[in-house]
Amino acid sequence: MHWHILGAGAIGLLWAGRLLQAGHSVTLILRDEEKLRSYQENQGFSIETDAGQSHFSPPAVLASDCHRIDHLLITTKAFAVLDAYDAVSNKLTDTACILLLHNGMGPQQTMLENAPQHEIWAGSTTDGAYFKEPWQLVQAGKGETHIGELSMVSKRTLPADLVSSIPDLIEDQDIEAVLWRKLAINCAINPLTAIFNCRNGELLKYDDRRAAMAQICREVEQIAKAHNIQLFDRKLMEQAWDIAELTGENHSSMQQDMAHGRQTEIEEITGFLCRAAKQVGIPVPANQLTLDAVRGMSADQ
Repeated sequence: MHWHILGAGAIGLLWAGRLLQAGHSVTLILRDEEKLRSYQENQGFSIETDAGQSHFSPPAVLASDCHRIDHLLITTKAFAVLDAYDAVSNKLTDTACILLLHNGMGPQQTMLENAPQHEIWAGSTTDGAYFKEPWQLVQAGKGETHIGELSMVSKRTLPADLVSSIPDLIEDQDIEAVLWRKLAINCAINPLTAIFNCRNGELLKYDDRRAAMAQICREVEQIAKAHNIQLFDRKLMEQAWDIAELTGENHSSMQQDMAHGRQTEIEEITGFLCRAAKQVGIPVPANQLTLDAVRGMSADQ
């Protein structure tokens, strides 16, 4: 199976390596000439794990130079997903399969509306990775990835060839609930770490931060229930607390984006939650407050 990967960030390259090791072929689609030249000068990319370092050098092209795309993996930031798709939509075959692997929600639903002819899958991963140097990736944590079909096309071309070849890849029949669970944790942790400019674990050290986190969690649970989504077997605050503690030394992606003056995924995380709340007429003041705060801080960059 040949995969084109849009989004040569940490998760995109991590998955490029996994696909290649599983016997699939890969083409990276890079955003501009500068990125392509950098990749070529480096002669590929490397991934460092506990078992050692592996080097990979799959072909890389610009979107304009793509030809036939049968399987497309999009691992860009959530706010860039739709533009990324548009850049290659005319290269997709009629039977193309698209797998979306990104934070937040919103782009998945829009893709279903914009590309009803394609087989569209969504995924959620707990993998962790970061760049030590350009094109030198370190796998910080090995997690699980759940994928599930969103579209009603039902060609079912993906699971047999992919799930069987990638360790820790699980097909989930209720992928919407999986996406909501990831969203719920992101709502509880990411915006607050961006606002307070802190590591995940530092949310638990101060009364005001814990109180804000608890209120956000209560609101998220209300909205999920109103949308008939079962989150966790215990309270969201307990789940979020454990994850913040487990990843205590980590900086969330939103905190890192804010610190470096980059666009954040707040609209696809807390923004999505607030829009979902409006649909069912339930106020979410704590989430709205964090949404407005991150928007305001981003505007000041």
